[in-house]
Parts: sequence; structure tokens; C-alpha cells
Amino acid sequence: MNLRDVLDEKIIRIGMDAKDKDDALHKLASLLYEHGYIDDVEGFVKDVYLRESQGVTGIGQGIAIPHGKSENAKNLGIAIATLKDPIEWETLDGERVDTIFLFCVSSDSNFERNHMLLLSRVAARLADEELLEKIRRALSPQEMIRLLAEE
Repeated sequence: MNLRDVLDEKIIRIGMDAKDKDDALHKLASLLYEHGYIDDVEGFVKDVYLRESQGVTGIGQGIAIPHGKSENAKNLGIAIATLKDPIEWETLDGERVDTIFLFCVSSDSNFERNHMLLLSRVAARLADEELLEKIRRALSPQEMIRLLAEE
């Protein structure tokens, strides 16, 4: 599976306003709902928090990759937001988060392999500090997709 296959400009926000982690997760989940990726915002967010309780999803350098399998997920996707202002988040480096990649994955076991593959591909792309800065400066969802999907 290619990253381009799951990147959708309709679920990407540049300069999103979020007062905290919960606000950010709810805004991204609402985007997923509006575009048919999930069928219940609260149920999906609850499943994301269940995963959050098992370990830190703030990987450092201002990046968070919250994820969790949910029966409320109907389509595989990644909601992405660069934030207007950094927010508090549990992170490996103790720093605030300014960019979020929220994975939308069905709890159906057939999706497990794709979920792990996508997570590893995104994490590998984000290890490139130069690319990370370009992502933060992206001016549009289309530019974000182009940067992330370059192989």
C-alpha cells in the first residue's frame, strides 16, 4: 500500500486552531466523520484514547501520531493537521506538538497489516528533519500530500 492511497486533501488542515489535545482529536475526528471515514465521532475518539492509555503517541520533534483501531472506522485514512499554536501532548521528548497525524483504521483484523505498514512508512518519512520542516511550512493540503507521498 502506498501513502498516496490513503492521503486525502479533504481530511488535512493547515494552521488548525486547537486549544488542547482533546480539541485537536475531536476536530480531526469530525473531519473524518464529515467525509465518511468514520460513523461516530465520540466512539472513534474513545478508541483513540484507549490506545493513548497504552503508550505515548507524541514521537518527538513536535509530532504526534495518535491511532487506534475502531469499529467506527469505515475507511482507511490519515487525518493530518499542522497547528496554529503548539499544544501540550504526552511526548517522548517532553515538547509540545504542532503537527498531528491521526490514523483512522478499522478494528477489522484485515486492516491490521495495512495499519502497521502505514504507520511505519509515515514514521520513516518523518524521521527526515528536512522533510519535517517542509511539512510544517506546507501551505495547502495538496502540497502536504505531495511532500509525504514522494518516495
